[in-house]
Amino acid sequence: MNDVKAVILAGGTGSRLWPLSRQQLPKQFLNITGGKSMLTATIERLGGIVQDNNVWVVSGEKHATGEAFSELNGKNLILEPCGRNTAPAIAIAAALLQDFGEGDPIMVVLPADHLVTKPKAFQACLESAIEAADHGRLVTFGIVPTRPETGFGYIQAEAGDELVRPVLRFVEKPDLEHAEKMLQEGNYFWNSGKFVWKCSVILAEIEKYLPDVFSVLEKMRSLWNAGNDWQKVIRENFDQMPDVSIDYGVMEKSDIVSLVVADIGWSDVGSWDAVHEIAQHDENGNEISGNVLALDCKNSLFRSEENFIAAVGLEDIVAVQTADATLICRRDDSQRVKDIVNILKSGGYGNYHLEHVTVLRPWGSYTVLEDKGQGYKLKRIDVSPGARLSLQAHQHRSEHWIVVTGTATVTCGELVKVVPKNGSAYIPVGETHRLENRGKVPLQLIEVQVGDYLGEDDIERFEDSYGRAT
Repeated sequence: MNDVKAVILAGGTGSRLWPLSRQQLPKQFLNITGGKSMLTATIERLGGIVQDNNVWVVSGEKHATGEAFSELNGKNLILEPCGRNTAPAIAIAAALLQDFGEGDPIMVVLPADHLVTKPKAFQACLESAIEAADHGRLVTFGIVPTRPETGFGYIQAEAGDELVRPVLRFVEKPDLEHAEKMLQEGNYFWNSGKFVWKCSVILAEIEKYLPDVFSVLEKMRSLWNAGNDWQKVIRENFDQMPDVSIDYGVMEKSDIVSLVVADIGWSDVGSWDAVHEIAQHDENGNEISGNVLALDCKNSLFRSEENFIAAVGLEDIVAVQTADATLICRRDDSQRVKDIVNILKSGGYGNYHLEHVTVLRPWGSYTVLEDKGQGYKLKRIDVSPGARLSLQAHQHRSEHWIVVTGTATVTCGELVKVVPKNGSAYIPVGETHRLENRGKVPLQLIEVQVGDYLGEDDIERFEDSYGRAT
């Protein structure tokens, strides 16, 4: 059997789990269901079938140097400069595994943001899928349905008792009547978006059914095989890729697709209603997390990160509160949270879709304490021991730093000085500066920004320890 590699797709936005999931830190990097992040759980689920050094993660460049830095740091990364759906990501990953590996590896493709509660059953299915892929099949995981679900696509497989069966057709998300009918007929499975195949086989099918994707891929391969840095090649050419999913582009058209019947305790965690379904409930069917008091409430989800939620007499409700936003909806309307996020993206409501009040950075974090658009902004900045911000300048604001914990090393122009607790430093508009924590305890300071524009994009980086663009 060929060498087995895994590619984890971690570029999604998770907008249906707003306000917890934000554009800069989506659900795959969060602890949604308890324990570890969904990305970490996905990798660990592979067990000994795929070794850690053979696991690759496809994600956005901004994630790797932004809020998800701690989750992605140290992993084998393929970074996308922009989103282009699953087919381009899979095509590039397969080509890289061929060109910079040995032979023709088998490629396991998994979304980073799904839940599996039966890991041993998953691994048994994975081993069967790998065996079928080794014989030239495109294998997908078909989830055994437990209800007539209208939110998932379906796959019809040939009747039989075999664990791996040929696929007859793919079915788009049905209405309730058709979902009930498929459940009664049997041999229909939920489409999970998990795949196993040889790199050569999926690339041949992409060439056959997605020639526009393949032509851009061939251009990129010629560049990196000529000695150019492959990540730079991706950065400069990826936006030429069409936006298309592997399901629509290849799987629905190919005649070599098989399905492994998977009863693995699967959930795509695609809405707050789905989170409620998989969570632990109290005696009234409620999932309660954080500072919450619920009286005479039933079958509801209440989550608070810090502020107090009091609820009385509610049923089938979702209430999720973060430091800066509160979501309230009926459970059966939780898919429409994506509509709220789309409206937020259109403008006029601030950056509630983009980031939290506390924003993680490779060097630590910052928390916006006050920002009312009146020419000033207050932040609390936390810098980890041994970490430092980029060497930078701002053209529209000055900054005043007051150290409250630890000791800061401040570069301001040509001057480098140590600022102890209760000390301060002033950074004029346009001055090159840097903040460092050379000590062994956390550094915390209060920053006062003053200027006519206080956006986070008013930053010019001259040098950075974390690979962020200059």
